[in-house]
Amino acid sequence: MPCYLYRVAHQNGKESREWLSDHPVDYLLNECPNDCQTPYQFKRTLMRHCLLNGNAYAVIVWGRDGQPQSLHPYPPSAVVPQRLSDHRFAYTITESYSGKVKTYLQEEVLHLRYATEDGFLGRSPVTVCRETLGLGLAQQRHGASIMKDGMMAAGVIKAADWLDGIKGNKALEALERYKGARNAGKTPILEGGMEYQQLGMSNQDAEWLASRRFTIDDIARMFNVSPIFLQEYSNSTYSNFSEASRAFLTITMRPWLANFEQQIKDALLMASPKRGSRYQVEFDTADLLRANPKERFQSYETAIKSGVMSPNEAREREGLSPREGGDEFSQAWKQTVEVKKPAEKKE
Repeated sequence: MPCYLYRVAHQNGKESREWLSDHPVDYLLNECPNDCQTPYQFKRTLMRHCLLNGNAYAVIVWGRDGQPQSLHPYPPSAVVPQRLSDHRFAYTITESYSGKVKTYLQEEVLHLRYATEDGFLGRSPVTVCRETLGLGLAQQRHGASIMKDGMMAAGVIKAADWLDGIKGNKALEALERYKGARNAGKTPILEGGMEYQQLGMSNQDAEWLASRRFTIDDIARMFNVSPIFLQEYSNSTYSNFSEASRAFLTITMRPWLANFEQQIKDALLMASPKRGSRYQVEFDTADLLRANPKERFQSYETAIKSGVMSPNEAREREGLSPREGGDEFSQAWKQTVEVKKPAEKKE
């Protein structure tokens, strides 16, 4: 997901934004954070660390001009954070390859936190909801034990008389002819007063399966994700994927994005912009809100007719080249139609 840097200016009560595409911070976030990772890999690494540990760390290499030159992520297991005073922190980091240990000040580390209680160290959703996750793992081990060692027969054959070894083997050989997918649905013929009785699911097994579904719901709540994104569709109420994506962005992603945007701005933008303006870091969520072609073109049509967008702006969003005259905005919204009442005829 792209993450852009803007300069927001306020003048005469109006707000305007300018994309700073040539700023070093925008370059690190969208082009090359370091010489080993793409922007996607870098952001995914930090997000994964924060989800599983509640903290994500990246060392900031500063240039002589006071601007960041590169960002290098480290696993939380290699970082030992420590508080120097009420508002000063330090981070001791061990290099995974060389084993060298170095201490960095807080200005040299991008520290992303989640659900922090003391304003310094974050807590992961896994830690916050550890009991629920432990219940899910226990149920998984219980299910695996049943599948491995438990008796899972589909039915039993009852005989009126006791079967000796010969008769029992002949009965088993007869039933073998009805095993497998190719023989599914065939009716077996039983002799000698034998009777087949199907075994249904016990109440205990049914409750166990239901508890597995509830565990999925609990884990979904843990990460604030709709269960349909965990392939649990029993209570799905979304009519299409665009609605599900919109809900995912609003409910799940928006708190994470707002948290990351503010912490990235605080760590990477040391110098204040000129007076009357401020910096803004913002993730581009257009892809998550991208509707189907019919909905998109209906939206473009409304925006163009109302003068909000030009035809070329709509073409740019669809990846099309501009056309001549497409930069003109429609004036249809200014047009008014006068309706005159016809004059009454005199008798």
